[in-house]
Amino acid sequence: MASLLPLRRTPSTLLTTTKTPLFTRSITIAPRSFNSRSSSLPQSTTTSTPLRTLPRTTVPQPLHPLSIRQQSSTGDNEPSFRQWGFEDITASLPTTSPASPPSMPQKSLILIDVREPAELTSTGIIPSAVSVPLASQPDALFLTEEEFETRFGFPKPGVKGDGEIVFYCKAGVRARAAAQLAVQAGYEAERIGVYDGSWLDWAKKGGRVERWEGDDN
Repeated sequence: MASLLPLRRTPSTLLTTTKTPLFTRSITIAPRSFNSRSSSLPQSTTTSTPLRTLPRTTVPQPLHPLSIRQQSSTGDNEPSFRQWGFEDITASLPTTSPASPPSMPQKSLILIDVREPAELTSTGIIPSAVSVPLASQPDALFLTEEEFETRFGFPKPGVKGDGEIVFYCKAGVRARAAAQLAVQAGYEAERIGVYDGSWLDWAKKGGRVERWEGDDN
């Protein structure tokens, strides 16, 4: 009889298993306080050593040929040279009058033409002058007597200490530069002169001209 009785079903809600967590882990982070003195990184101290200033040494530079034309003889520390004119140069030249035999030029005057050989070939040269081109041979006056004669083929002018030396060029600029170089090379400033008008003045006033027979190089 008992087996005929209907079975009572357990509600499905009772069959649901509720999972209870085994444990709950709580992590509490305590606030951390920092001390400004302990947390600051040590700062490196840099000791600056003052730099030593070495004295500047002036090294003499060789004279560039292109800079010769830009030199001037009016500086405060530069010597003043005697200015020669057309009449002064003419009076120092040997005479060529037919009535009298040619006379020798005055031994007290040494004429130096500092133009380039190509210029001399084109225009000629003042009689009794020697050619010492300044632009292409800027060290000429600094050479020894032997070196000078080997290079130019004639004795170095004015080394004996006798006679006045007069420089000329085309318009006077290179002549003044040559006079300054002569003093630097050891010539006495009292013996140095400049024909300020130079070749342009000489040709304009009809000065005597001698054919240049040197080498163009």
